[in-house]
Amino acid sequence: MSSSEYTVVVVPDLGESVTEATLTHWLAAEGAIVDAGEAIAEVEAEKVNIEIPVDVRVRIDRHLVAVGDRVAIGTAIADVSPVG
Repeated sequence: MSSSEYTVVVVPDLGESVTEATLTHWLAAEGAIVDAGEAIAEVEAEKVNIEIPVDVRVRIDRHLVAVGDRVAIGTAIADVSPVG
């Protein structure tokens, strides 16, 4: 996540040889409030499932990819807004 008022959540670096992952589940719906440390999505890369957490409390404004989509590492998957 970036530190500005309007942010995106990206697929994190998953290891040296991993270049892409598949979004397998959204764990937070659009409009949901998610606390810091909670996961918003799950991706699969090389047969390993990885949850993607947020660093701060946020509202999920918009999902940018659909379940089943393959995305490159560093790709934005959700628009979020910090919640005070």
